[in-house]
Amino acid sequence: MKVKEKWNRMSQKKKTVSKVLVGILILLLLLALFIVCKIARLTFDKPEEAEETAAAPASAAEPATHSGNIVNVLVLGTDLPLPGTGDRGRCDSTTLLSLNLLTGSIKAVSFERGISIYVPSLWSDELLTHVYSYEGAPGMVSAIERNFDVKVDGYVQVNFDTFAQIVDAIGGVDVELTEEEVTALNNEGYIYAGVWTQAYVTPGKNHLNGHDTLEYARLRAVDDNFGRQQRQRTVMQAMLKQVRNLPLFRLNHAVNKILPLIHTNLPKGTLFRIFLHAPQFIGSNLKQLQVPEKEGSASYTMSNFSFKREQERIAEFLK
Repeated sequence: MKVKEKWNRMSQKKKTVSKVLVGILILLLLLALFIVCKIARLTFDKPEEAEETAAAPASAAEPATHSGNIVNVLVLGTDLPLPGTGDRGRCDSTTLLSLNLLTGSIKAVSFERGISIYVPSLWSDELLTHVYSYEGAPGMVSAIERNFDVKVDGYVQVNFDTFAQIVDAIGGVDVELTEEEVTALNNEGYIYAGVWTQAYVTPGKNHLNGHDTLEYARLRAVDDNFGRQQRQRTVMQAMLKQVRNLPLFRLNHAVNKILPLIHTNLPKGTLFRIFLHAPQFIGSNLKQLQVPEKEGSASYTMSNFSFKREQERIAEFLK
């Protein structure tokens, strides 16, 4: 009798364990389905639309590799294309985001748009911002890999209109403004910035909508391109903070609005891994690096720096 009772207890435990395992499996399958559905909302650039990039010279070295737990994504903020001209516009913001899937850390390397680099398809030097006009997003990836010896896994690209919509989708962002920035954004005083906010802004913390966030991120009249780079990194950090504070149902609604606005060539497997670790990244603070170093220069065309030195700085920062 005792043997029979013992057998029944063991059998019941096995059934309980089986039910738990089946439950976990179902949850994992539902999570996988949820992520796949989100990925499907993204706009994927076809390879044939992105193959116009000229091959790098045969002598060019392969970019440095990175750990399998790291995903390097080139984030491109671009002008609007000119209708009927075939002109893609320019790349106003070029930032490499290095995502650590193990620790959830995010490192941001922002590249000055006026960097002068060699463009193989043109057989001449051009500004980094203009590479997008000639070779599109894949050309930007090649330019960063070739000149800064860093491996890029893919890109995500938004233009001015879609960026503003993305900020609006998460409910705007909080940004601290200086008196000079306020004067420029309100189009007051001696500063003509070529940008202006819809809302009247004041020194200190302001809650900006999509349009006004874009104008802030594009502002350079109060300083230079380096100052604009810092403002763009400030906006990235503010967006992370805003997303972190959203209730889950609002976050899901925002994500559904945002994803179709983003163009990418990242493999779906890589995107799956990023989405799986998304909660870690949302809680992260950006670590930032500016390339090249300012070195007291506000020159538009950045050609007076050592690429070797910048490669070393980037490699050290991304460790």
